[in-house]
Formats: sequence, C-alpha cells, structure tokens
Amino acid sequence: MPRVHHLLGILAAAAATACAGSPTDINTPNKRPANSISIVAGAETKGTSAFNPNPHEFSIRSPLSWFNDDEQPAGGQYGGSNGTIHNIASDDGVSFVSGNIQPGGSFQHTFAAAGTYNYHCNIHPTMRGTLTVTP
Repeated sequence: MPRVHHLLGILAAAAATACAGSPTDINTPNKRPANSISIVAGAETKGTSAFNPNPHEFSIRSPLSWFNDDEQPAGGQYGGSNGTIHNIASDDGVSFVSGNIQPGGSFQHTFAAAGTYNYHCNIHPTMRGTLTVTP
C-alpha cells in the first residue's frame, strides 16, 4: 500500500508541474489569448497607453478580454496596496460596460457587429482605447 501512495504523490506532483505555466495561464500576460488587452500598471495617468495593445483589431464573435494588470500600489478612492480598480465602457455608453474590475481581475465581451468601437475607463476618463472588429 505505501507504494501506491508514493506513486500517487509522484503523479500529483507531475500534474501540478505540468499545469504551472501552461500556455493558457491567463495570469501571465505573455501567455494569454491573442484577443486580450492589458490594463497596464499606473494606467490612470497613461491616456491611450493605458491599454496594451491599443488600438486592437480582431474578428467578430471572438471573445475579447481586458485584464487589470494595474497591481501597482495606488492612492485615492479606487486605489489600494494591491493596485487600482478600473471600469471599461464603450464611448456610446451602450455597446459594453464592465463594471468595476479589481486588480488581477478581468472582463470579457463578445462583439456581434463589426465596426470601430472607442472605449474608456469610467473611473479614469483619460484612459482611452480603440477596437476594430472585422467581419
């Protein structure tokens, strides 16, 4: 019986190692899907550089994700020791709105219509981005 427990322990360790750093690890910016936008550290002061990439072009009906990578300690009502809260919204006010995205959190939206969409952070309106959705 001890051999079975030992073997199970080895298999569990191997599985954990195989999963760590897998290509789908969404917490690692360079391993995210192509349709991902990072809200960069210190974004509230970076204008159009607050989003990476910006502008961004992608195909219709492909989910797009924003990841709040702004984990730099910040002050103010939406800042804290673990980063800054952001809120993504289309400039038209109806196409999409995220609600508050905590540091380390994300928001996903799938576009049903091709076109150009301008967006911003409702909390920090100088943060601006542009999306081009192709058919």
